[in-house]
Amino acid sequence: MLKRKALILVLAGAAAMAHGADVSVPYLGLLTNGRLNAVGAFELSTRVSIDMLFEGGTKFDAWFKLGFRNAAVENYLKAAESLTPLTEAPTMDDLAASISNLEEASGLSLRSVAIQIKNLLGTPLQLATFVGHLDTLGSGTDFTQYFGTSDFATKFRGYMYYPEGIGGDASRRYEGLHEIYGTGMRLSWPMEAMMPFLYIYQDSWLGAGHWSADARALLNTDRVKLEAFIGGSFPVSTLGVYRGGLLFFFETGEIGNFYAQIGIPRWDPLEAFSMEMLSFLFEPRIKVGAGELVLSLFFHPKWYLQKETNESGAVELRFDLGFGKVEEGSMRGGAEVELSFDPNLATAVLSLDASPYLQTVRNGVRWDLRLAISAFPFPSPWYGMFQPTLGVSTAF
Repeated sequence: MLKRKALILVLAGAAAMAHGADVSVPYLGLLTNGRLNAVGAFELSTRVSIDMLFEGGTKFDAWFKLGFRNAAVENYLKAAESLTPLTEAPTMDDLAASISNLEEASGLSLRSVAIQIKNLLGTPLQLATFVGHLDTLGSGTDFTQYFGTSDFATKFRGYMYYPEGIGGDASRRYEGLHEIYGTGMRLSWPMEAMMPFLYIYQDSWLGAGHWSADARALLNTDRVKLEAFIGGSFPVSTLGVYRGGLLFFFETGEIGNFYAQIGIPRWDPLEAFSMEMLSFLFEPRIKVGAGELVLSLFFHPKWYLQKETNESGAVELRFDLGFGKVEEGSMRGGAEVELSFDPNLATAVLSLDASPYLQTVRNGVRWDLRLAISAFPFPSPWYGMFQPTLGVSTAF
């Protein structure tokens, strides 16, 4: 039902923006992983992500974003072929089931619909109403959009490094500390070096009737990038649940830079505070001659995006030595070593992987090739130690 309502919104938005609308593809990506399946056979699984963005307006901004998401295109193609036609006299249940199957097989989804008014009441304020996914908090990616900075966010995020998703849920992935998702309003105040936001929305992570509010601020200087946010959700638990986080980036110049994100994705005042509530990633990046050494420590939280992760207390320590730059016509290569500890697993609590990689950008297309090699525990059969990943992404 929600997707059908979303489709109506999309069609209405398309009609309203048919004249003078700008159409772009902010992101188009293919990510292919090679793994052993449950019966010990080596198989490929391809994840497809496509975003289509429609924008328009002069005194106001209006946009909606359509997406295609599928965790395994090979299974999607098989499901699409297996769709059966309706009977000659379908019931309402038949129609509902067919629509649901079609939506599942199509992979299409509404990502967001928003209208933003500039210079609200003659002030510098901007007011946006939105439905769907809006902003990611605590990742650093928004600094490129609002301040024109280079991308300084960690590369250890998303499905490239977490192909199984979070806690086995392939629909969710680690990206920043929180994501605004629902139906509501965003108030912002653009400034040269600072940008505060206020969000009030019905929280779709929690479901209808649950409300959230988040306050957020970005600070941009030549060497320091800072983001902080706090928020809460109701009615959840007796006193509500709360969250907060901090992103910090410091450019030292010749030595390198430092990136950190630390937060509490969910805190219930009725529960005693514990380390498992925290999510933090510390990442010093040190220039070594013509290369760069990146040390990354990630502590997994118990909660993420309003849901338990089943990864409480898991820790990843990565060493990444790379040479070159990821830019048009250039190439970056190197190797990563990852030591992981996950106390939630019945076996293989401790693991060690080594991953040579190669990254390049050619004609606007980014190629990421990575070969993870499991050194410990040693898999059986032996060829299960090799886990290749190929990512191809671009924007228009």
